Amino acid sequence: MKKLIVLFVLLFQIGLCYAQKKKTIQQPDSQLPAQLKEMLGWFEGEFDNFQQVHKEKEDKAPEIHEHIHSIFKPVVLPAFGKNVFYVYQYFDGDPKKVYRQRMYAFNEDAAENAIRLDIYSFMVDSLYYGADTKPEKLSNLTPAQMTTMPGCGVYWKKDGEQYTGYMKPRACNFVSKRSGKKIFITDSLKLTQNEIWIRDEAEDEDGKYVFGHKGKISHQLKRCRYFKGWFALEKAGLNDFESSRTLLMHDQGGRVRLFTNEGKAMKYQVELAKVIYGKNQEVLKISLYEDGKDRAVDYAWSASDSKLIGINLRWFSAGLTRVE
Repeated sequence: MKKLIVLFVLLFQIGLCYAQKKKTIQQPDSQLPAQLKEMLGWFEGEFDNFQQVHKEKEDKAPEIHEHIHSIFKPVVLPAFGKNVFYVYQYFDGDPKKVYRQRMYAFNEDAAENAIRLDIYSFMVDSLYYGADTKPEKLSNLTPAQMTTMPGCGVYWKKDGEQYTGYMKPRACNFVSKRSGKKIFITDSLKLTQNEIWIRDEAEDEDGKYVFGHKGKISHQLKRCRYFKGWFALEKAGLNDFESSRTLLMHDQGGRVRLFTNEGKAMKYQVELAKVIYGKNQEVLKISLYEDGKDRAVDYAWSASDSKLIGINLRWFSAGLTRVE
């Protein structure tokens, strides 16, 4: 009888330990669905590092980052999974200067206890440019029509009030056609509700630099908020104005050209940007630029979180209101 009691107690303790261990292993995984939902909400939108580049130029930094605008737009493409994004990135605020175009698929990865991002590249990029506004371009797309590099997945983990992205060490690599050497790529990323920081780097098998910011400073992109509004510009020698109520631009260096009442392009552009004066004074700035001149004709500013901003030069005036 005593042996049976001892055996029962032993089996009970083993079962209890197993249950506790199982709970310890599964508990972090149970957070992944909620984290994935939160992360996708933060990831969706447009981001731009205009402020970073503007500040580096003002400070005469030894290495200026490229000015990159990124669009992350969710799309419905079941062949890639449930959580799919079209990615369109370009230089200097010009959609024609394409930097990178991709398809991203996000999934829970229980083994890594992380959110995994699989990256797909287009075989013919130009066929899909601008699919953020013309999603029908993607309608028949499948993973078989794209390329992906084994080992180049990005893993994301919640870290306080941000998500940290990483690649597994030296897992993402390819052989350079130019040098014949193996190239190793790594990504270091950070995502918050209003920013995404991206640091792409590569070195060859000898540890020599291939690409990436030599100071190891990330591209620091801020979320774009859109503003709509109006302008009025006095016609030369006439008591009349060119005007429009169709201005639409974002607050991270967005620019729009002004047009006459007859639809003819004028030599002026309006820019809206959050910039930093001094060491850390961020403001929202509206500027008027004339073609061929780097310096603004004039500008006005307000608090960086303002929902309304305007400028009045008598011969030119404009007002913008944030789109909620």
